[in-house]
Amino acid sequence: MPTLLQLHGPAPTGREAWADALVAIAAPATRLAALGPGRQPVHGSTNDPGATWFELVARPLWGLAAHAAGGLTGAETQWDQARTALAAAVDPDHAWYIGPPMDLEQRLVESAAVGYALAAAPQYLWDPLSAGQQERLADWLSAAALRRPHENNWRFFPVLAAAGLRTVGVPVDEAVADAHLDMIEDFALSDGWYADGDHGARDYYVPFGFHFYSLLLASLKAVDDDRATLYRRRAREFAAQFRHWFAADGAAVPFGRSLAYRFAQGSFWSALAAADLPAVDWPVARGLAERNLAWWWRQPLAAEDGSLTQGYGYPNASVVEEYIGGGSPYWGTKVFAALGAPAGHPFWTGEPAGPAPTETVSVQPAAAMVLTRDAHGDVVALAGQCPPAWNPRGAAAKYAKFAYSSLAAFSVPLDTASLHQGAFDSTLALSDDGTHWRTRTDGEAVVEGETLVVRWRPWPDVAVETRLTPDGGGHLREHRITTARTLHTAEGGFCVPLRARGRTPSGTVEENGFASAAADGVSSEIVCHGAGGRRRAGEAMTPMAGSHLVHPRTVLPMLRGTLEPGEHILRCRVSVTRG
Repeated sequence: MPTLLQLHGPAPTGREAWADALVAIAAPATRLAALGPGRQPVHGSTNDPGATWFELVARPLWGLAAHAAGGLTGAETQWDQARTALAAAVDPDHAWYIGPPMDLEQRLVESAAVGYALAAAPQYLWDPLSAGQQERLADWLSAAALRRPHENNWRFFPVLAAAGLRTVGVPVDEAVADAHLDMIEDFALSDGWYADGDHGARDYYVPFGFHFYSLLLASLKAVDDDRATLYRRRAREFAAQFRHWFAADGAAVPFGRSLAYRFAQGSFWSALAAADLPAVDWPVARGLAERNLAWWWRQPLAAEDGSLTQGYGYPNASVVEEYIGGGSPYWGTKVFAALGAPAGHPFWTGEPAGPAPTETVSVQPAAAMVLTRDAHGDVVALAGQCPPAWNPRGAAAKYAKFAYSSLAAFSVPLDTASLHQGAFDSTLALSDDGTHWRTRTDGEAVVEGETLVVRWRPWPDVAVETRLTPDGGGHLREHRITTARTLHTAEGGFCVPLRARGRTPSGTVEENGFASAAADGVSSEIVCHGAGGRRRAGEAMTPMAGSHLVHPRTVLPMLRGTLEPGEHILRCRVSVTRG
């Protein structure tokens, strides 16, 4: 399958190359959207066909609006197609009508992109419409601005819809917009972090949701000066921590839901330019954004027609959430927000800075994480969060593993009825029958210095305290387990790719207390520590194909053992490194 690199040329470097890349990425989406809902890519989304088509219509607008706001040209065809589809989508007399906006439903998400595009680029989205088309779009978006969103980052959507309406002279209910902004304050945490809802996740919805929207609203002067000042201060604080999520090779640490949005991971750095906020030095922001784009350009993301596929490092719908449809990945066009900054902006005029060369440990209590950077610049996040209460597909794997790596990524179980299907990398799996396995899905975490302490209960009569500590290019794990039942244990390190014939790559080692595997210049090992450490058997097992975010086939070093009822301590050291 061709990659974005093959389809769209080299990874974009500089403003003109970013503009060309945005147009090339948006083109397949707007072309398909203009053919109507019957021609959209069909995927197993929980959303109805009208909502999934509307994603395809609206999501490229995040990038196209920034392109237009920066005075760039060359996307006229894409604008014509997007405008044609949008006008039909909100016309009750048209066969493609998506229906009225309703409370708590997917169409509200896309109303934000439409609102931003109206505010940033009315000359392309609003002015060419007929009077009747303008009236229908205003009616539909006005209704969306009054619907009830979910209690999380969705609170921004009616505010962005209102910003667009206000720009084109349509009256809005200012009290409603202000109330949403007031409620967003309930989600604010320390160090510039937000919780995505009450006791919610701290994941990429913080940079590409909360901060992205608040910075755009500030740049559009769609919020008052006090709010704009607050949003900018929080973005500065957040930038100081978020920069540690990016490795020297540009890869970000994969963590949390909606990873199918891919290069939206770097949109925060781009939004800083759009908002003219030097939260880090401009060459640093540019370097972080462009290295992340370059990493994505090396992954096979596109179908033969150039459209973005579902998945993460390759097309793979099994690792994405149930709400991801064919148009969902175009959320990634948010990364092009910096195109809204003029050519003379310092984000564009200087050379991008290289990655930080030093090994670091970054303690981030608000995110319940301790992040480490090794000598090669690869990042591992020791993690203590829990899955969201509404439990989207794969949530335990995406939030509650012990460690997440920019180099090794992670696996999403296809089932938990066997270790093969469970693909339990970077976690401790427990079973009371040797067949069905449980990992951490709940608990609480505290940070003690550079150690993350996580307490969890896989059964009412089993208590586990896990301590995770950085250790010079790897990390130490200690599990204190009190159990009233016999338990089988399987503790995974990090996966490496399996490309050759057979079940294991060369260099695989299995022995008591130790297991390792190496492939493609990446080495992974897990080794028992402490008294009695060699009582667990080492094994290099082969998880089910398609369970991993980046590699279709993998090998996983693992330690296996059995615990009788009582109190136990299991210790090991885990590492993944280049070379």
